Amino acid sequence: MATNESDGKLKRASVVISLILLIGLAFTFKQPLLVRYDVKIILFFEGIRTEFLNDFFFLFTEIGSIKVLRPLAVIVSAFLLMKKRYLEIFFFLLAFLGVRGVNYLLKQAFERERPSFNSIIEAGSYSFPSGHAMNSTAFFGFLFYLFIHILKVGQKHRLVWLTVTITIVVLIAISRVYLGVHYLTDIVAGACGGLLYLFIVIYLYKLSSRHMRQEEGKGTS
Repeated sequence: MATNESDGKLKRASVVISLILLIGLAFTFKQPLLVRYDVKIILFFEGIRTEFLNDFFFLFTEIGSIKVLRPLAVIVSAFLLMKKRYLEIFFFLLAFLGVRGVNYLLKQAFERERPSFNSIIEAGSYSFPSGHAMNSTAFFGFLFYLFIHILKVGQKHRLVWLTVTITIVVLIAISRVYLGVHYLTDIVAGACGGLLYLFIVIYLYKLSSRHMRQEEGKGTS
């Protein structure tokens, strides 16, 4: 009971902080002070570039791309289909596809140009908020949620998988600044947006799952 209460408080705090950061950055990312620090951070990463780090962060930026997430989504969906978890398939695809649509709309609304420095790779569309950060947060976050609930992962192993999930998402996010295609404020806003979207999908999934169990209970009574 105490664990559930603490988890609930942590989730509520995460939602509030993410919402405040996202809204705050939406109104301030063009302010000279933030722009100055954004530029300094990009130049810092440019200064530490090596061939090894270039390959390392390019790998993680690829992991967060549609080229990797799409086939991974197909594999996960096929696994859920084998398990006859149709509700989970729907919400997993909602997490995968829906967040991309929301990110596109946000990019079009803010129309922030990408950094014009020595980027290692080419990137299209606008910069704010980061699609890689937002999409990977929602995608891997919901994948982790499904994984621990469907496979009934214990508390000890749950912490391990949570650490792995967070590490992957963080490295994907950092890769975008390192490679020179995003500002740090884009990344923070993207992660916050992805986290908010993730909590919404999880909330709707829980609501739908509870409703289905109630309907099944009525049918057997």
